[in-house]
Amino acid sequence: MSATEQRINAAAIRLFAERGSAELTMSELANEAGVARGTLYRNVESIDQLFDQVRAQLAFEIHDSNARVMDAHGELDPPLRLATGIRMLVRRAHDNPAMGLFLVRFGMTDESLREMLSGPPMRDVAAGMAAGRYTVGADMELAIASMLMGTVISAMWMVLEGHQGWREAGTSAAELVLCALGVPREEAGQIAVAPLPAVHG
Repeated sequence: MSATEQRINAAAIRLFAERGSAELTMSELANEAGVARGTLYRNVESIDQLFDQVRAQLAFEIHDSNARVMDAHGELDPPLRLATGIRMLVRRAHDNPAMGLFLVRFGMTDESLREMLSGPPMRDVAAGMAAGRYTVGADMELAIASMLMGTVISAMWMVLEGHQGWREAGTSAAELVLCALGVPREEAGQIAVAPLPAVHG
């Protein structure tokens, strides 16, 4: 992605998140991105297309980035990997409030659910089931994916609204999910406060 495309996408995320909809004009987007209208028209087919592109790209980037960070730390126990991913997502909302607000406003969609079902978080859940670390059945995959989405988005909202810090919100969300999947509460609590991997760059 070019520097111009990155500026346009970042500006779009801010505006979509602030408004809670994709209702904005090319002029507003060009002004927010600090680019000429001609440049914008060369890079953006339509606002609706840009919204779909931004949402899909953001979902891919955050899950892929989390997976790469954890992969760099070797083989992790599935519950630890899942809890770490949840906590890192909540921290991202703290570090990038515009991105966090975008996810809060638009995270609960059919497209997001499909991406969750086929993405790294549910692969981690499947690995935990295969290893006997969770007591839920594979037939609950859809319910588990929606629970994960709802819990993470709620934790992000708590952080963005100032009700909790990202550490507290992320830890609570991770512990709650692990308990729901069948991890004993004491163990879930210990896993949910394990040191997070360092993120570079």
